[in-house]
Amino acid sequence: MSELDNLHKKIESKKFSNRDELTKELILVLALGHLGGLKDQIYTEEITAKAFEWSPKEFAWSLEKFSKFPDKEAARRPLLNARDKYKLISGSYARNLSSDGWRLTAEGVKVFNKLSYLLDTKSHKSKLSKSEIALLTKLIKNKTMFRKYQKNKNLNGKSKFDVYELAEFLDCSPDKDEQMRRKFFKQSAQVEHLKNKDMIEFFEVLEQKFTDILNYKLFLNEQKVKFRARK
Repeated sequence: MSELDNLHKKIESKKFSNRDELTKELILVLALGHLGGLKDQIYTEEITAKAFEWSPKEFAWSLEKFSKFPDKEAARRPLLNARDKYKLISGSYARNLSSDGWRLTAEGVKVFNKLSYLLDTKSHKSKLSKSEIALLTKLIKNKTMFRKYQKNKNLNGKSKFDVYELAEFLDCSPDKDEQMRRKFFKQSAQVEHLKNKDMIEFFEVLEQKFTDILNYKLFLNEQKVKFRARK
């Protein structure tokens, strides 16, 4: 059983009474979702500030005279764990804001939804609006690739897809693998929020059929500052 499977099992088997019972990783995932990480890239400082508001002892500076201030460094390692170990978020930590920021992944959306009962109030930023849901649903339903999948999904999953159809579905050039990965996994998280079984299964089929292009490990690597600096 993977680390992610164990995490889901733990969350599902226990009813937490408050956020203090969560690990740092889960507090940060909850904060990210609350701040709008389903739709937007959220800075580390914003996530840390919200986590500090909820759990000051865990995310404050160590010295007592500075303990009323959030410490971004206290969030760095748990954020990296949430990304690399549990695959709940994508993005990177950096002092340069142009390279810093985080989003929920599809798995992160699942965890956020399971823990959202711990929020005092659920921010409107934590979910897609009705108009955003309608637009995303229409966008996917109108794509040739999705219609083809729906037509053939009962034929033992034998739909024949090629990279040009994938590129058209994602509105990318077929030679832009990194761009396709980025758009696919961003959209995948939002589709998880829709809770539309057909669309969720469709995205799973695409990930299985295009293992070289829609490679999740490679996608996570591309979020890392060091990887981007080498390019």
